[in-house]
Parts: sequence; C-alpha cells; structure tokens
Amino acid sequence: MASPKVTQLIQVNRQDDALAKNGAARQREDCAMSTAPRTTPEHATEPSAAWRDIGSLAAQLPCDGAALAGAAAIAGATHARITVTQLLPLPVDTASAWALAMDPMVAERHERIRLDARRQADDIRHRMAAYAVPGDITTLESLFDEPASLAAMAARRTDISVMARPSGSVTDAAYTHAVFAGLLLGSGRPVLVMPEGSKLALPVKHAVVAWTDTSQATRAMHDAMPLLLHAGAVDLVTIDPPASPLESQANAGDGAAQLLQAHGIPVTVHRIRGQGRAASQLLLDHCRTVNADLLVAGGYGHARWREWAVGGTTREIFFETSLPTFFAH
Repeated sequence: MASPKVTQLIQVNRQDDALAKNGAARQREDCAMSTAPRTTPEHATEPSAAWRDIGSLAAQLPCDGAALAGAAAIAGATHARITVTQLLPLPVDTASAWALAMDPMVAERHERIRLDARRQADDIRHRMAAYAVPGDITTLESLFDEPASLAAMAARRTDISVMARPSGSVTDAAYTHAVFAGLLLGSGRPVLVMPEGSKLALPVKHAVVAWTDTSQATRAMHDAMPLLLHAGAVDLVTIDPPASPLESQANAGDGAAQLLQAHGIPVTVHRIRGQGRAASQLLLDHCRTVNADLLVAGGYGHARWREWAVGGTTREIFFETSLPTFFAH
C-alpha cells in the first residue's frame, strides 16, 4: 500500500498532466481561431454598403413622387434610410418705405404654401411606410436664401441626392434645373435625376457610362460603383476620344474599363464617331438602342456660365433624358 506522501505526489503529477493537456488543447484552439477565416459583416458584401442615407428632394412639384420612388428603391436594396428635404420657396413681399408689417396677402399666401407642404409631408410619410423604408422629413423655407443653396446644404448630410425632373412644364423644368445645378456643384454629392414617369429597378440590367478622360467622368463612374457592381451589363461609351500619353485614340477608355473589370463588373467599350452630332444625342441614342435603364455621366466639365450661355452636354442630358441618370461633378 502506497504511503500518503506517495499518493499525494501521484495526485499532483496527474493534476500537472491534466493541466498540460488542457493547455495544449487551448493552444490548438487558439491556433485554429487564428487560422479560421473571418466572418464578413452582412452589409459589407452588399453592392451599396457605403450608402446609408439617401436624400430625396421634394420641390413641391407633381413629379416629386418619382424622386421618392427612386430613393426608396436604393434604400430598400442597401438597407439605408431616406432623408426627404422639402423646399418651400416663399414669395418675398415688395419692399416699401411706409410698410411696418408684411402685406397680409403675402402672409396669407405663405400660410397656404405651408399648409400644402404639411399635406405633402403626410403623403410622403404614408409612401415611405408603403415602401417599408425608414426616414424623416426636413422642411426648409426659402425666403431670402436660394433654394438651390438650401438643397445643397441638406444634401451634404446624405450619401446621394435623388431629385425628379418634370416633363410637361417648361417653367418647372427650368426651376428644377437651377436646383440641380446647385446640388451638383455645391453639395459634393452625386445626384440621381429621375425624369417624370421613369422608374429605377435594382439591380440595374444595363447601364451606360459616358466616358471622357476627365475628373468629372472619373468621379461619376466611381460614385456610381454601388449601382454598377451588380449590373447585368455595362457599356462604357466614349465619343471622338482624343489620344493621350496613356492611351491611343484606338484604345481610349480601356484603362477605365479595366478598372471596372477589376471590380468584377462586365463592361464593353464603345467608341463612337460624332460626325458633327451633339454628344448628348449620341449618348441618349445609344441608351435607347441597348434599352439601358441607367445612364452615368460627369456633370459640368465646362464652366457653368458656358453651359448656361451656349448649352452643353450636362444641360442637354438633364432636359432630354428619359431614363434615370446619375451625375457627379
């Protein structure tokens, strides 16, 4: 029979062996944990993981619903929220040296505009609930500030701004173009223009990227990447491209196409001869030919005053496009 000291020594040795075995097991577990692949967060694998707040502009026009529908399509696909900005341009009272208060007629008109805005806000809330996307509404009254400046200020707090473009009224179209120009040049955010009657279906089936070797076109292509990643097909269209130190005229656009391909985007380069036709018409004709459902273009590559004075591709596309058009500056 073993003595108590020997028994105690055997127990200690067994405990040491158990501890050693447990330590080795833990070490194997640590090694397994360090070599196992890390799980990727769900949102990180989505095509629009960077977009979390989608701006929608309500300009008090009948076509505003197209902007909200486009924003809801993006928000639903990216698990984002919608921030609706209501713009209320208020008429300014004619200044008078004898006037001690606002003209009652003007004040009454202001109240009617505010009442219509509250009704529109209720309708927007019902529409967002129907789209099953979260969001809120901010109302900005434009009495002395430019509506475009207020819209740009609000857009800086979102990832992308969606606005509608009316088709019938020339006056409404001119007003929305002024707001669009302010948004594009003043917000630092891309702008998705939804022509009245158009719809945005995601994922995009066929997108067209208007390519020129400029910072504006590069920015537009990059900013539209969340919409291009899961597109069925992408056409990169360049019109009368000049040669550059990096690409010959025959290879123009290949570098941009390779970048899209590196992101897994199927892309085909189309080099089109202008033959004296406007670039905007050639681009829109190509979109109609391939039945595109998204156009991506850089905005205001020329000085804005030149676009206003003699026209330009950005202005022409804005007024003439019939499909959702993504602009960036």
